[in-house]
Amino acid sequence: MKTYFLFTFLLFINISFAQEIQTEFISKTPLHADTFIGMDELDHVYYLKNNILFKKHDQDTINYSNVLLGKITSVNIQNPFKLVVFYKDFNSVILLDNNLNELTNRIDFTKETLFNNVQFVSASSENNLWLFSDDTKLHLYNYKNHSIKVHTQPMIFYQSDFNTNQIKSNYKNIWLLSEKGVIQFNEYGNFIQFINIENITDIFPLKKGFIYSKNSTFFFWKNKKSIPISLNYTQTIKNINIKNYSMYIFDGKYIYQYTLKY
Repeated sequence: MKTYFLFTFLLFINISFAQEIQTEFISKTPLHADTFIGMDELDHVYYLKNNILFKKHDQDTINYSNVLLGKITSVNIQNPFKLVVFYKDFNSVILLDNNLNELTNRIDFTKETLFNNVQFVSASSENNLWLFSDDTKLHLYNYKNHSIKVHTQPMIFYQSDFNTNQIKSNYKNIWLLSEKGVIQFNEYGNFIQFINIENITDIFPLKKGFIYSKNSTFFFWKNKKSIPISLNYTQTIKNINIKNYSMYIFDGKYIYQYTLKY
């Protein structure tokens, strides 16, 4: 009987460790920036310094600024050939190419839509952007023909007391975060699921599932399960970017790169 319990205990321990995703430290790179945005497929670094957007690779650096639109609220680098720069105070977006040249004139949501207070913007496919406005609905906006292709119900229709504080997308899905959990829609604006995980601070979409952070701890959400990620990192976490199973953590002075061994 004792042997049976010992075997069961050891089996449980082995399964628990097998389910944990390990990481490997790769590099530590200095960066003088106010905000680290992320890395693209070609290892270009994107960051903000003094409200100027920079793109850096080795010794080459280019930048973009637009003083007329105030403070940059967010920069989406999902498509490095079509960056989405959002200026919340002016309810506007500018799209940039891979050389940080303007692809569009200022897209003023106040003039071109009925939304006077867009809260969050994220990239979508083709000529579309995901907008979340103060009507608490998610909208798929085509900036070429100035039309709303899709809109959802208000978020409380899907989950009571859901106060969106962030949105993240890839080309197949979009996720809305709140202290209550995460609501997921597909690329057509169809409701997929509510994920009941409280107090998530950020999520990072991957091809299958996503990684999320909670209390400075990371987990991989896949097939409706949370798999813990073992990360030997003790510095301050100021900004995070996760791309193709590589984690980039900025502490205010350095970018620490880790690879997920999964």
